[in-house]
Amino acid sequence: MVGLIRAEFRKLTTTQVWFWMLLLCVGLTILGVVANIASQETDLDLALHIRDIMVAPSAADTYIPLFVLGVLSVTTEYRYQTITPTVLVTPSRWALITAKVVTYTIVGILYALICLVIQLAIALPWMSSRHVHVSLGDQKGPLFAVFAVLALFALVGLGTGALLRNQIVAVTVGVIFILAITPLLLIIPGVKYVYPYLPSGAVNSIVTDPHNHGDRVINHVHLIAPGAGIAVLLAWGLVLSILGAGLTMNRDIS
Repeated sequence: MVGLIRAEFRKLTTTQVWFWMLLLCVGLTILGVVANIASQETDLDLALHIRDIMVAPSAADTYIPLFVLGVLSVTTEYRYQTITPTVLVTPSRWALITAKVVTYTIVGILYALICLVIQLAIALPWMSSRHVHVSLGDQKGPLFAVFAVLALFALVGLGTGALLRNQIVAVTVGVIFILAITPLLLIIPGVKYVYPYLPSGAVNSIVTDPHNHGDRVINHVHLIAPGAGIAVLLAWGLVLSILGAGLTMNRDIS
């Protein structure tokens, strides 16, 4: 298994996709932080919106590049047929998908840590210059929420790629579903109650202040607890990966 994980990291680093996805994550993080701080006209407004600034990477959809990276981890192999020698060396599709899950969980954690460091490197000095002093101890909740979202979304993408296999379809359908279709479900009576159990709803459940009950109700739909939201994202990634390994990846690869 260790050898398979090393091989996955080698595949990842032989192209520049990881770098461009990381650059996009960093850019969205910077955009989210700058937009949130710059939009607060007074120091008092800024002090009242510290949590919004701490969860800015999630608000700026920084998890989308991680989703795409996860999708590409599987679909690229099918598109360029590098999956064939991979399966010849390791016939067990379950071992292959397990190695990818471990690898891209680690990648998600690393990307999340980088984004959080950049976020704090921008936000803390800027807020201090505006006489707003932030205790990181008081912000552990929102920072962990952002970390959890970013760390898990590569896994959600991996599962989507494993299930759909076609690169264009998986990326297009996945991104549209997350950014466009899921929010629209909130306006459909009856159907809207599934929202908290979809990836976008889980993100909102994780990053929205658990003590602000008003913000945790969207069109009469109550968000689930942050811990439950983390479990939902993890379940999406693992269930899709298992389905991909059990159904799609057990078909002929050539």
